[in-house]
This record gives sequence, structure tokens and C-alpha cells, in this order.
Amino acid sequence: MPQPLPVSTPRRDPTGIFVPLARPLAGLERFILDQCAAFEPGVADCARYVVGNQGKRLRPVLGFLSARACDGRPLEDAGEDLLRACAIVEMVHIATLVHDDIMDGAALRRSRLTAGAKWGKEISVLLGDCLFAQALVLAASFPTPAICRRVAEAANLVCSGEILQTQRRFDLKLSEADYLRIIEMKTGSLFALAAELGARQGGASETRAAAFRDFGRLLGAAYQIYDDCLDLVGAEKEIGKSLGSDLQEGKLTLPVLLLLREAKDSEHHLVSSILLNEHMTGRALLLEFLRKHDAIRATAQRARDLLRQAAACLDGCSDNPGRQALAETVAYLDGKMAELK
Repeated sequence: MPQPLPVSTPRRDPTGIFVPLARPLAGLERFILDQCAAFEPGVADCARYVVGNQGKRLRPVLGFLSARACDGRPLEDAGEDLLRACAIVEMVHIATLVHDDIMDGAALRRSRLTAGAKWGKEISVLLGDCLFAQALVLAASFPTPAICRRVAEAANLVCSGEILQTQRRFDLKLSEADYLRIIEMKTGSLFALAAELGARQGGASETRAAAFRDFGRLLGAAYQIYDDCLDLVGAEKEIGKSLGSDLQEGKLTLPVLLLLREAKDSEHHLVSSILLNEHMTGRALLLEFLRKHDAIRATAQRARDLLRQAAACLDGCSDNPGRQALAETVAYLDGKMAELK
């Protein structure tokens, strides 16, 4: 069984970890809203709607902390270039959410109408494209082409990962390696981009920036695995969203893939039938099989291994508030994974 992270690493709730980032995050909100003004008035109103209905800004937070881990400055500090870099990543992320909601036919996101439900598919697709394009405009404003190139590469990976996942829906032959590659592309790539751009703004060398890119990729993949587990065994009231959507959409996540591998021949046909014809009674039976074969715990162990690899990427950084906050974030997610059963 994978060993836990060092006990010396605190496991504070992220709410406490990110308190010092209140000022940078407020600046980020203003910066992103200012970007909406670059669009035509009618488009700007749509853009403001979608950028104002997002979550905890995890990717910008990762960018802020990575910068401060590299330069050791106070967490409250965030210059214009760092705000711009973090805004770029968040705008790409928001664009992907707009497109994801269209593909999934989602009507609500965080209790508000999605862009697709509010304005229809045609406008929403183009709105997502506008956000992508504005992110690239911002990236091109940096004096070096490296940032623009990395943003374009990350956007390419996200879209490619979405295509691969769509192609492999209801595919019972999807391998664990295929699944991990897809989530590294869909989720890990933007986490990687945020950490790398933050590190670069913190004055990191090419080698150190690459280490932070790996850190973000591994953290993002572990985070996605955790989210996939919650979709199966989480409590809707606590999570704040409808669960079981992955099964309904034919997205075979790691717990299900491990179950398919471990199920006995006499069980395999029934499990496969549930996955291909998912309904609520079938989901309850699937949960029984997942627990019988310890698939959730096995999945958690794989995510915790990714987190240990992520923590190792921070080796070589001086001990400062930014690095400590990143280590605490890894430890917190490791603790949440350990709780899954």
C-alpha cells in the first residue's frame, strides 16, 4: 500500500490555505471582467455571465502559489504580469466548461443556467471560442513567445483529451493507461500550465519551470481521479452537484475500470450490462460491486501515488509560504483520498 505523505506536512482545509490570496484573487476577478469589455457589447454581456459563474479559481490559485514558491515573496503580492498569466489559464478553463456543458447537454452549472441552456448551442460554441481567442491575445502580449506557445499547446491537449474521451464512451476495453492519458490531457494540462506560468513569473529557471509543470500535471490528474470517485460515492448534498453523470454519459472512470478488471467471470456480464444501460437501480448494484472488489480504495491508492510524485517535484524549492501552501494542498487532497471507501 502506498505510504502517506510526511506527517510533518499539515493537512489544513484549502479555505485556510488560500486566505492570504484574497487580494490577488480579487484582482483576478477584476482583470477577467475587464477582458470581457474587449468584446462587442452583446458578446460582452454573455462573457460576463459565464466568467461570473465559476468555482474556486483553483488554477489561478495554483499559479499564484507557484510564483511565490519560486521567488519567496509574500502570498499577498501579485503583479500585473502574474495576474495576466493566471487570467489566461482561467479563461481557457472557462471556455472548456462552456463547450463541455454543450456536449453534455447540461442545463445548470452551480445552480445557474448554462450558456447552452440560456442562449442555445450555436451562440455558446462561439462564446467559448471567443474566450479561447481572448486568452491567446493576452498570451501574445507577453514579450516572449514561449507563453503563447505553452497556452496554445495546453488548449490543444484539453480539446484532444475531450475528443479521445468522447470517442471512448461506453468502451469497456478502455485501459487504465488510456484513462490516465485522457485525464492528464483534459485536467492535468491546465493545472500544469497554471503551475508553469506561475513559476516563470516567479523567476524560475527552465528546469524549475518544467518541474512545476510536472507538479501541476500530477496534481491535476489526482484531483480528477478524486472527482471521478466522488461522482460514484459522494453525497450530493455535500458535493453540491448531481452525481452519477459519468455513468449516464458513458465515461468509464478509474474505479469502474478496476472493477471490470477484478470482477469474476460470473459478475462481468452483469457489471457490463449496468455500464452500458445505466439507470439508478443499476447504479446502486454497481456500488455494491465497487465495494466488494475494493475498487474505490484501489483507485485512491493510485491517486495518492500521483500526489507523492507531485510532492517530489517541489524538492529543491526553498522553504517559504508559497511552497508550504502547495505542500499543504497536496497533503489535504491525499487525506481526502485516504478517506474514500
